[in-house]
Amino acid sequence: SFFLLLMAAPVSASSDSHKKKTMTGVWLTKPAAPFVYQDPDGFQPGVAAPVKEATLMRWKLEEDENGLITGYNTYYSMDDQGGSQSRGTLCMVGARQGSKVLLSEAYAVYEGYPVPDQSTLTIFRFNCERRGGNKLKCLGDGLSSIPPTVLKAVLVRSKREGDVIPVPDAARAICQP
Repeated sequence: SFFLLLMAAPVSASSDSHKKKTMTGVWLTKPAAPFVYQDPDGFQPGVAAPVKEATLMRWKLEEDENGLITGYNTYYSMDDQGGSQSRGTLCMVGARQGSKVLLSEAYAVYEGYPVPDQSTLTIFRFNCERRGGNKLKCLGDGLSSIPPTVLKAVLVRSKREGDVIPVPDAARAICQP
């Protein structure tokens, strides 16, 4: 029985090591991620201007044995004055190779309403790098379906797996990892 105990110890350490390498889990922005976008009517109607905002994101991700990732981004954004608020949940797909992670996303729920017709139109891409097992540094950019947008984010792995901010059922019905 002593021999069996010795054989079991590396399995536990190996699974902890695998958990730290995988993207599976809940990731939270810390602090809120700043972004800037070119608002088509930002200066005056018909005259574009950059608008700066910040967003809080909660990523719920699953990574398979091939490094392919599926999941959800539930977010809440606002400008410096607390106005221009938006919220939603996006379907995410991606891949991890070593410490590099690439994710793309499309809307599932916007402002509380399901938008299944938009769930396959990629609006945003994140190019990230893992910093240890629990930190992710990302640059994000909007694609042609939204105004020019860039974002800078740091996400940390949540120690709590519970759904403090649950993925809406409507999003799960539109895109399922």
